[in-house]
Amino acid sequence: MKRRRFSISIRQDKTLPGISLVEVVVAMGIATVLMGISMTTMHTVLRAERETSKAAWLGSSFHRFSRLIRSDIHAATSLNFQNGSTKNSPELTIQKAGDEVVKYRIEGHRIYRVVSRKDKRVHQDTFHLPEGSHAHFFQQARLNQAGISIDQPDPLSILDQNVTNKHKDERSYLHELSIISTIGYDYRLAEFHKKQPEKETK
Repeated sequence: MKRRRFSISIRQDKTLPGISLVEVVVAMGIATVLMGISMTTMHTVLRAERETSKAAWLGSSFHRFSRLIRSDIHAATSLNFQNGSTKNSPELTIQKAGDEVVKYRIEGHRIYRVVSRKDKRVHQDTFHLPEGSHAHFFQQARLNQAGISIDQPDPLSILDQNVTNKHKDERSYLHELSIISTIGYDYRLAEFHKKQPEKETK
């Protein structure tokens, strides 16, 4: 006789690991917060980089302007201001030797420098000041000096949130910077005047 084998199979239902809807929402919320923080940090870094680059560019432009206007005033044979006024003039014309004329003109926060020889323009420069700046040329006849006065906005005053009075003096937000040079004084020859004649020794 053949024996019949009976096999009983017990099927076990295994519960597969899953993710609930609450966990998905929490994970998405955390990811959104982290993404927002990353975007804010990136925006802050890029803005700081732009401000640093702009400050360096303005500093370089101002340094070159300061050097040129000093040199032009030192080499001047005569100065002319707009409408003949030696105070608060937006234009300055410098007559130099050799029929060379250098004209400075202030327009907003830009300063233009035009060099002409025999009524022919040969060179032009543009210099930039911080936005909100006010500048004008002046002359001190008694001291034989001339220059430019620049009122630049103070970053600390602009960022101060406690200053909310609209009737407050506008100059409280500005700090004055002046570039003054002696008219017709060539600084390159100054060393020759300072040297004393050597005495003979026996």
